[in-house]
Amino acid sequence: MQVIRVLLLANTKLNALMKTIQFFLHALLLTTLLASCKTTTILTSKFESETIGSLPAKNLPGDPTGDEITYSTELQPRIKVTASATAGQKSLTFTEINTPGLTAHNQFLSFKGISTDFTQTLWFMFTATHSGSGERMLIDVTDGSAGMITRMFITETGQLSMMTNFSGGEQVLGNIPTGVSHTIIVTLNLSSKKFNLTVLKSGGNITLTDRPVLIDNVLAYANPAQPSLHFRWDDGASATRKYVLEEVLITRKKPDM
Repeated sequence: MQVIRVLLLANTKLNALMKTIQFFLHALLLTTLLASCKTTTILTSKFESETIGSLPAKNLPGDPTGDEITYSTELQPRIKVTASATAGQKSLTFTEINTPGLTAHNQFLSFKGISTDFTQTLWFMFTATHSGSGERMLIDVTDGSAGMITRMFITETGQLSMMTNFSGGEQVLGNIPTGVSHTIIVTLNLSSKKFNLTVLKSGGNITLTDRPVLIDNVLAYANPAQPSLHFRWDDGASATRKYVLEEVLITRKKPDM
């Protein structure tokens, strides 16, 4: 009988130990999954929590913590939260109105993500429309510092082009008509020194694959980096030229296309 009691007690303790182990394994798995979900998104901005007519908050709300919008004091007259063309939603309008105090260094409206491994595949994505007559919209995809992946341009007529080298070379890619909503997606694989470009729009999409990054030496890019998107008007001013952003996203998870 004593032996049986010892065996039963040992079995009870073993069951308790197994339950404890299972609890901690489940907790560890949940923590890992939550951490993975939080770090998959590098930046997200939809402007829905902003006030129409105001400047956007520089510290973006929600997860992830630490992503931000940056812009200079001088650039503020060109930036405003507005009602979206989609009923009940909001957007960010970036105009080219005449603004004093602008120089070559303070005209960028930038979306800067949290620190991440730049060698892992990344998706840079934004949805926007352009309108009015005026200068080109310049769009940079970077590591958050001096490392540029690509630079694109959209003219007032909608011609989309891409810089091919730092000597001023450009390639025309297609057309994004005025007032047409478009989603631009840049898929970066820095390990292969290549990226893909997809432009989703009515009237036919634009797709390019295996384009070389602008800097051939991958060691020139920061790692960890703060992946970023930057928007800037070419020098000039126009009372009608606008670029309206509906959403900006930088992520390590492939978005639905």
